[in-house]
Parts: sequence; structure tokens; C-alpha cells
Amino acid sequence: MVIMTMMEVFLIMVLGYMIYDIKVRLTKGNPNTGDEAIGVKDDVNKVRLNTDEVRVLRYLLSKGNKPVVQSMIGRDLNIPKSTLFRIVRRLNELGLINVEKRGKYKYIYIQRAQDVANMLKAVDEESTNKGSSP
Repeated sequence: MVIMTMMEVFLIMVLGYMIYDIKVRLTKGNPNTGDEAIGVKDDVNKVRLNTDEVRVLRYLLSKGNKPVVQSMIGRDLNIPKSTLFRIVRRLNELGLINVEKRGKYKYIYIQRAQDVANMLKAVDEESTNKGSSP
């Protein structure tokens, strides 16, 4: 009986940590990348994007509203599959892109093109401000 109670406590602790970890990732950017996260002001909150996420969004914007196969993004931008999977999942969770699975392929496209364009413009302005400051 005591062993079952200890197991339950352990499972509750693991679940609590997983919830905390997800919350940290969504609020502070992706902690698993070595890239410096770039802060961008959105209408409601502050979204942090790393450099690979910015590259993926720029690539998708360049394709217009046409869906792009996920593997093509990785090939064209030279991003490993595992990294691209995390990027796509995060951008989808943020509501910036849509992912449609058709057969064995995942098609990716920008969901809010104007918002994404404004975010990337803010990223450009922020990076030029960082470069010009002493």
C-alpha cells in the first residue's frame, strides 16, 4: 500500500515538472537552441523567436499563400529534420502557421501573413538597433 502511494507522488511530481517545462518553453522561447532569442512585440504579448524560426517564417512568406512540404523547407534552408519539427510545432502552437497532413506529407503555410510580416519587420528593426548601439 505504501509503495503505491509513493508511486502516485512520483507521477504527480513528474507531471508537474512537464507542465512547468511546457510553460517555460512557450513564454521564453525555445531553450534547446543555442541561438540568441529575438524578442518581438505582438499585439497582445511578447513572442520570442530564434534565428531559425525567423528563417522559416521568411521562407514561407516568400512562397506566398502556397503550402510548402515540410521536407522542402528543411532541404532549402539546410535545417535538420528534428530541429525543423520543433520549429514547426512551436510556430503552429503560436498560431503563426498551419500544418496540414496529406498522405505522408506535411504541408506548411502562413496562417496570419500580415501579422508575420509585421513581426519580421520588427525583428529587422530590432537587429539594426542592436547593431548600431555602442
